[in-house]
Amino acid sequence: MSSGVVDGQAWLDSLPDELAGQRRVLAGLLEFCRAAPQVTSLNVGCSLGRGAGDALSDIDAALGLAAGRGQAGAARVLAAEADVVAELPELGPVVDVLRHPISRGDKFVRRVFAQFADGPQLDLAVVAEAEIRRGDAAPDFLAVYQADGALTDDVLAASDENPSALVASGEQVREWAFFGWCALIDLAKYLRRGSLWEAHARLGEARDQIWALWAAATGAIYPWHGLSQVLDQDPDQLPPGIEATVAALDPAGLLAAARASATILTEVSAAAAEKYPADLPAPMARYVTQTLAAL
Repeated sequence: MSSGVVDGQAWLDSLPDELAGQRRVLAGLLEFCRAAPQVTSLNVGCSLGRGAGDALSDIDAALGLAAGRGQAGAARVLAAEADVVAELPELGPVVDVLRHPISRGDKFVRRVFAQFADGPQLDLAVVAEAEIRRGDAAPDFLAVYQADGALTDDVLAASDENPSALVASGEQVREWAFFGWCALIDLAKYLRRGSLWEAHARLGEARDQIWALWAAATGAIYPWHGLSQVLDQDPDQLPPGIEATVAALDPAGLLAAARASATILTEVSAAAAEKYPADLPAPMARYVTQTLAAL
């Protein structure tokens, strides 16, 4: 998850005063890394990595380890995760911690999320060094710690397997569009049943796909993250009419928002497919649009 190596201490010192809490947590993590021979890198990204962090920014980071890929390195990853959790109270007053796996194909990744009482949030992936994303696969991540000799030829070759975060694909565009239409046809079904909560949930799912398609169409990094990436790129460049896709628990309002979502989904799908040529699900789009019109 690293696009470049920086002087970690100098980078920490450069953070503004409003990031004092994040600086404290990261400084403690940096010391932990230097003292732990199994740790090969500490990578910080998202808003902090882009230099766009503010007092409310969480710490998105990845801890690289001298461990085998996949299940071969699972024991070392789990041991390092436990070490990190044991260290957290030294980084500040901890409210609570979540530890769980992140599903990434055959990769073995553990996630540690910690909420500190004075505000900072740590969202840390613990993973084998060979599975750290670099370069275009993680353009907003910085390696604030890199152990000597960690970047072997095998590690760098493995990093080259990761897809770029700067682009999508035609297959992905078709999938997002199809998921959007599936959500809207489910919404129509739930409106017929009078199940407004389920209809409302499907409306949000359809809008999630709209955001992903718009992110792809406008060239946002990590387009699969949808809304957050759209807002990070340009909060004023939103899909025209997106406000009409919001509704309360009202049958007429939900139907109007669904119809608006169908219109916008059609438009953003076409825009994304223009950038990433895709076989859009036109028959599904017609069917769902006609169903919504007939309700």
